[in-house]
Amino acid sequence: MDFSPIIIAALDFGTTYSGYAFQMRHDHEREPLKINTNAWIGSGKLMSQKTPSSLLLSPDKKFHSFGYDAETKYSELTEENEHTGWLYFKQFKMLLHNNKTLGRSTLIKDINGEMMPAKTIFSMAIRFLREHLLTMIQKQIANELDEGMIGWVITVPAIWDEGAKQFMREAAQAAGVCTEHLQLALEPEAASLYCMKEHAIRVCEQSTGRTVAPLFEEGSKFIVVDMGGGTIDMTVHQITIGQRIREIRRACGGACGGTTVDNAFRAFLHEVFGNEVLETLKQDSMSDYLELFQDFEVKKRGFKSELGRKVVFHMPVALVELYENMTGNKFADSMSKSTKLSQSVSIKRDKMHIGFEVCKDFFSEAVCGIMNHTLEIMTEDITTIVLVGGFSESSLIQAQFQEMFPNKVIFCPQDPGLAVLKGAVLYGFDPSVIKSRVMKYTYGIEVNNIFDPKVHSPEYRFWSQSSSQWYCSKCFDPFVTAEQEVEDGSIVTRLYSPGNKQHEVTISVYASNQIPTYITEQSCFKLGTIKVERPAQGWITSSQLRVDMLFGGTEFTVKVSDTCNGASYINKFDFLRS
Repeated sequence: MDFSPIIIAALDFGTTYSGYAFQMRHDHEREPLKINTNAWIGSGKLMSQKTPSSLLLSPDKKFHSFGYDAETKYSELTEENEHTGWLYFKQFKMLLHNNKTLGRSTLIKDINGEMMPAKTIFSMAIRFLREHLLTMIQKQIANELDEGMIGWVITVPAIWDEGAKQFMREAAQAAGVCTEHLQLALEPEAASLYCMKEHAIRVCEQSTGRTVAPLFEEGSKFIVVDMGGGTIDMTVHQITIGQRIREIRRACGGACGGTTVDNAFRAFLHEVFGNEVLETLKQDSMSDYLELFQDFEVKKRGFKSELGRKVVFHMPVALVELYENMTGNKFADSMSKSTKLSQSVSIKRDKMHIGFEVCKDFFSEAVCGIMNHTLEIMTEDITTIVLVGGFSESSLIQAQFQEMFPNKVIFCPQDPGLAVLKGAVLYGFDPSVIKSRVMKYTYGIEVNNIFDPKVHSPEYRFWSQSSSQWYCSKCFDPFVTAEQEVEDGSIVTRLYSPGNKQHEVTISVYASNQIPTYITEQSCFKLGTIKVERPAQGWITSSQLRVDMLFGGTEFTVKVSDTCNGASYINKFDFLRS
């Protein structure tokens, strides 16, 4: 950052839940974990430090509400049968995960199939969080708030590609966030910062006459597993001198977060009640439908691996009534006749009792995905597994880790669902705490190399009249390679001759998840170009173009300088389709 912000404000826009946090600099210097979050009020006066990632638009496609307010309003509209024309969006962040066709014109569907520009929906959600946060900050300070003194941080999964990150940055700009003062924080990194700080304070506090054993000592290696609603994001970190973080394994993960369990529960309900009954409940009584899944969310986090124990869920009376009216069968009779369900499912008044094994099956796909990803990056010298994110609050998930890795320390902070958000605030004050990252891609430029018949294909051979020798075109010259560890803020430099070109020189920058020989290989994709204007007097024989790739923060920049006249050209590349 080029300025010293008085306040750091972080936005965590998640698949299922979103929130914000902020901190004044003077609080950060005295009590670094004194970080402010909002208490959102949900249905039944339930208070939460995050709000659902739900967005409601009025029939004229204007913003109406976000979070619990959006859920409540849309439930009321559906019950009064007045929801026609309204647009309701849920869990739309998953659109950005592994989307190869993501662009500025990408469309997104609401729950009824209505289409809207994705960028518009994301920017509306971010604008709501930004304005809500600014109002809360203003209540805490005596003077008029100067937004120019706020440093902004938005959290993003480490497994996202550059296009998804740029999409979030542009959506934030459209939402009124000053992008000059905006940083993107990788979620596992933010979580590590928070856990290190929280644990350091815990170590200093006495507990039953003895201190907590230190985990994050210099040289220690640990896996961070960020388990959110949509994606699982994990990487391997090591503590270096000065309590800085070194990434030693590139982030991995996938779409096996908490919503995978929700989907399994939804499939179970469809099996028990039938698709038509569930869809009718959704259309006629949205409040009951939402409450059903809200109750499941609470039970999901508290579900324990206790064999033989049944789990009790709140079941809307309207659901059983709908089933009996639409099928002509008594629900209890249908259950007793089902070989598969008779021993595991029963309903008593407004409660559904589901057997342990059935409930455990809801988690099986997510657990399998999480454990497989963890095993991929686990090594002998890793001592600790850090669990963060809302899904990590699940007792069953924690028990699975303890069972799978009995010789590792399983560390979960006191409030794992806020670890990323609060860690993003810490990152905003001191991004230099991240020492190095492992490259996801190989980055390089297109060059012409002297032709070597042992290396190059005759397909790209051409004769240079000016230098009287054979060259090979379309060669890929790598600056850094995939899986290479690169220090944050480092610059990689190459010098090139512009040749005897009479006009401008075009520097074409490419990336690949491999180490290609030619830019034409399938793994290679073009990031963009930088055009260098020819000096008025032309290039002399000794002229050189200096190409610098700067790897700072979570994004990278390319700068080309003409050593002859001092002119320089900078490009931050466009990773999005128009």
